[in-house]
Amino acid sequence: MDLSISSRSPEVVNVTRVGNRASRKAARNTSLIAKSIRCDKTSPCSSCRIASLPCGVASATTTGEGCSDVASADSPEKTNFSAIHENLAEIKKQLAKLEQRQQSHQLPFEVCVVNTERTTELVPNTPYQNEPSFNSQSAQASLSAELSAGEANSTSINQEIQSSLASLKLLLQRQNKPSPVNDIYFPCSSTRLLTESIDLPPVSVVIAALKKATVKVPPVILHNGFRDHLMLENLCKKVYFPVSPPSKGEVILVNGLLFYLLDAYSKEGDPALSSSDCAMYAKLCEKNFCNGIQDYEFLVTPTLENIQCLMMGGDARPSLCWTLVSGGARLCQSLGYHREAEVARGPPEQADAKRHIFWMLYMIDKVMSLYLGRASSFPDYDIDVEIFPPNQDSRFWAWDKVLIGFIELCRLQGQMYEELYSVRARRELPETRLRMIEERVSSLFAWHVSLKKIATEHSQDKRDLDLIISWSDFFYYYILTLLYGAKTSSDAATHISSQRYKAARLGLLCHMQNCAELSSSKTPGMRVYSGWILLFSSFSHFIVVFTHSIASHSQDDVELLSQVLRTLEEGRSISAATNRLYELCKVFLRFATAFIQSTQTFLGSYNKEDDSFTFPIMGTDSTSQYYNAIQFSSGNTCETMYDDLLPMSAFLGACLGENQAMSGLWNIDFPHPEPI
Repeated sequence: MDLSISSRSPEVVNVTRVGNRASRKAARNTSLIAKSIRCDKTSPCSSCRIASLPCGVASATTTGEGCSDVASADSPEKTNFSAIHENLAEIKKQLAKLEQRQQSHQLPFEVCVVNTERTTELVPNTPYQNEPSFNSQSAQASLSAELSAGEANSTSINQEIQSSLASLKLLLQRQNKPSPVNDIYFPCSSTRLLTESIDLPPVSVVIAALKKATVKVPPVILHNGFRDHLMLENLCKKVYFPVSPPSKGEVILVNGLLFYLLDAYSKEGDPALSSSDCAMYAKLCEKNFCNGIQDYEFLVTPTLENIQCLMMGGDARPSLCWTLVSGGARLCQSLGYHREAEVARGPPEQADAKRHIFWMLYMIDKVMSLYLGRASSFPDYDIDVEIFPPNQDSRFWAWDKVLIGFIELCRLQGQMYEELYSVRARRELPETRLRMIEERVSSLFAWHVSLKKIATEHSQDKRDLDLIISWSDFFYYYILTLLYGAKTSSDAATHISSQRYKAARLGLLCHMQNCAELSSSKTPGMRVYSGWILLFSSFSHFIVVFTHSIASHSQDDVELLSQVLRTLEEGRSISAATNRLYELCKVFLRFATAFIQSTQTFLGSYNKEDDSFTFPIMGTDSTSQYYNAIQFSSGNTCETMYDDLLPMSAFLGACLGENQAMSGLWNIDFPHPEPI
């Protein structure tokens, strides 16, 4: 037997397994002999020389080279090894990319990473549906069938009745469970991640902030009227020390609350809390909150936390605020928060939270409805949920009373839109519209008197609460200006009565007084005043007084407008909206200053006796004749006014008219106004 076969390496032996049984057996036996001989790794080794055997070390190189082509072509082991090597290389590449991505997103400060869990049940177990719905009618029909089946005789037909009735009950019970029919995602949409990691402030910073919040209720809880003053603390426990993964709504809500809390604490200079750390982590929470509420899930998933996030997300940008509040209104209706019977089913604390979030959204929606001239998302005829009762604690009772008072004011604003500015209202007779205006003026006056009577003694942050009550004067004259601006006839020319002018002038004086109080105090209320009072009025006061100044050539009006502009300049850095308001008012003041210095007459008619003026309907013969008659001398300081007069007058006719009286200045852009 040729023992040279036994000297093959193990790889070669594996390749030659296709030989006959005898040769394979000889190979195995010989390989055992070769393995039993010690090798000193010389070539040839001393053991092989003594045993007179061919040395495997010496022949391994030659044999391996001869079979290399066969092994590379036919060996499945080598093929598998190559595939494994390629997979490992790909895994290493992906890990390197992931590590690089994590390093690029790594924050330069300490954070706490929290894993959130998306809501698995995308619709409530018992979605609210009113009487006309198919489900409600099916439940009523099932009850009628069950009562009728109780009177049936014990026959085979009765058994069939009972069997079908049981099937009907089972079918109705399934309707109360989440169903693909009610899914809020398209079936063909991409797969969504069930978990998500979010960076939060470290536990040490949050605990220090919560300790301070237990001593004094923070403004974010107080000003938003949250019923549960331990709301933030309980949410932090769920998020930072979870028994089960928190929902994304809970995590984003915590970020929203912490943003306002840490932002307020960053301005106080408390030695227990670093101002720089508070400001840094406030920005982190603000970013998380804004990114979160822009998620599609927040606009369509009906949960209490999601609705609370949408309520807090409304800021001074009207379009964004309207979108978020409208989304919150739909979710409230899906959960039945507008019906007392549905809200009262839960525990008292939870029912109180539902009432609060509903009426907060209701209040913002009614303000935006009148401001933008759009129908409300909260129709009063379909609401019977009660307003939450005031807190019995003397520190918070007045805060809740003021909040309830503003809810009543917003209800009045909703009635104004429906009765005076809607399409249906414009079809009413002039006598009917005039009577409605008088009724609403009387209601507004009664509301203003009642709000001023609220006692604020023993209230927490009494200074802030008194400021908010004083700000109601500005809102009172703003709404009064809109009431007097509602025309009694849709075909009438735009008329500005002396009552409307006086209300507008008083509104500007109230604004100046509010700014003076905010400048003298150390409270950070200017941002609150600008965001929730000034920017949520159309600032039509300024437009009315401006128009009166050019109609009567009143230097007093121009001086008042100039003083108002100085107050706006002080707050222009607060936001882009306040800066735009300042720039727009500066353009109007520039025009009024130049116009009253000229000898030009006013477009329309001015009644000096009752201090009223009227715009003709745009496009009539009187306006055309007026423009044709305008002539400016070359030496006039207003020599370029003719180019601006037509668009300015057209703007005033639209802005002061009925259809656009509410939208105000916020959605208007002027290209780079020149300095005065």
